[in-house]
Amino acid sequence: MDLSDSDSEHAVLERVRDAAAETLVTWASLPDSADARHRFDDHNSDCLVCGVGGRSLRVGQNRARQGELGVTGCCVWDAAVVLARYLEWAEELREAKTKSTDSFALEDAVHGRRCLELGAGCGLAGLAAASLGGLVTLTDREETLSLLERNVREFTGDHCGVRPTRKGKARQAESSCCSEAPEVQYLDWSEPLELEGKTYEVILAADCLYSLDGAESLARVVTSLCCQPGSAAYGARLLLSQELRAPEVLETFLEQVLPHFRAFRLPAPPTLERAAPCVVLYRLIPKTYPMQQR
Repeated sequence: MDLSDSDSEHAVLERVRDAAAETLVTWASLPDSADARHRFDDHNSDCLVCGVGGRSLRVGQNRARQGELGVTGCCVWDAAVVLARYLEWAEELREAKTKSTDSFALEDAVHGRRCLELGAGCGLAGLAAASLGGLVTLTDREETLSLLERNVREFTGDHCGVRPTRKGKARQAESSCCSEAPEVQYLDWSEPLELEGKTYEVILAADCLYSLDGAESLARVVTSLCCQPGSAAYGARLLLSQELRAPEVLETFLEQVLPHFRAFRLPAPPTLERAAPCVVLYRLIPKTYPMQQR
């Protein structure tokens, strides 16, 4: 079933139909001021504290590796905070059970849904989803897992049981504060996808687009996960939050996913204390899967 022309439920959102046009629009809106970036992140601290859903999430950072060539995922960036706050907003709408022009965000509420975070890094977005009732698996490459696991231990109140590390095997932290503890799992986009026996309804990605190769890899992974029958996340929606750095990187990603997804640009959540003009937020829904209903 191709839903590419079925936009009635997304009427208040900006549909993204052309990669080049979307890239022009987003870069034309970028402010010249240098202080438009780093609105929420703090790379001079060993941790970042972000309030989500009435809980302060303390996320550790590895400042020593920040700035190393080819190293990512060691610090929190604005895009992760924006995505965390968007999920918080969606949950507030779900709990309020009121219809308004903002009701589109309710469709992205993660409470009770299985969520998979790609390129989790420090894990803020995934932990935010867990704090809001999501059943979350956070994934990244091997070199990032120790920091990610430490942050999961902090999140779960330092009550942690860790299974032996093996590629493709999940490591679960025991928790007394979640209906199901977040899991940490190895996942390298350059390798065949191996996800342990679960299915996912929501894919989260915060600040995962750094290079052309990375954009192509992420596009390939999300298309395989969300659009391939029998995959672990067939039919799942992707919520992507991205800081605008290089136009060709965003354009490359959009060029490769638009044939397979209906894409919408989402507004910034009103729960943000201040604007983050260099961050763009998207919802992508597979064209070949029936529209999900809450």
